[in-house]
This record gives sequence, structure tokens and C-alpha cells, in this order.
Amino acid sequence: MIRRHSEQLETTRTNIRGGVGPAQGVELLQAGEMAGILSLGRTTLAPGTTIGEHLHVDTEDLYLILAGQGTGLLDGERFPVVAGDLFLVKAGSTHGLINDSDAPLTFMGVLTQSPSTGESE
Repeated sequence: MIRRHSEQLETTRTNIRGGVGPAQGVELLQAGEMAGILSLGRTTLAPGTTIGEHLHVDTEDLYLILAGQGTGLLDGERFPVVAGDLFLVKAGSTHGLINDSDAPLTFMGVLTQSPSTGESE
């Protein structure tokens, strides 16, 4: 499969997972397109935008910060994130992301099925 940049449709979402503000995103892969991946996407949070801290019951999610900076949330803990950082939420844990800077924050998110459950969120 080849998916050209020109074929990737950007969409706007607001208030993701109970957060606030607008985000631009591209869904790069969907469930069934690659073994083990439920979704793969690139998202840009405008300044002040947040992804609300949310629980992953039976999935795991990795955020790789591509550009910008902000604050990550993992099981209620807050920590600074910058381009090149990544953090992973395991099944049974919570995470979120805050763009508390004056510039856009772009990250790649990879959602997978937790090996212990075999069912989707």
C-alpha cells in the first residue's frame, strides 16, 4: 500500500475525549490495514487545545511528539513533552495531552489492541 500525502484528508475535531479546542488530524491507517494496528493518525493541536485525560480499558496508545511542546498526562501525572518525546499508555491506564504553548503541537498516535484482551475499546 502507498498512501500519498496528497491523498490524505485532513479533518477538524473539537473537544477530543472531553478536552477543549480544535485539532486538525489525518487518519493514516485504520483497523484491518496493518496487523495489530487499530488506528494510526497525525494530529495538530492549536495553542490552548487539549485532549482530555481518558481511560484505555483494553487498548494501548502511543503518542510521539513530532513538533512543538506541551504537557503530557499519564495516570494523573503531568510532565513536559517536546518534539522527539513519546509516551505510552497501557490498558487500564489514562492519558491526555495539553498544548499549553503559543505554537501548534503535532503528534502521531498509534492505537493497538492490548495483547491481554484481544477485544477493541
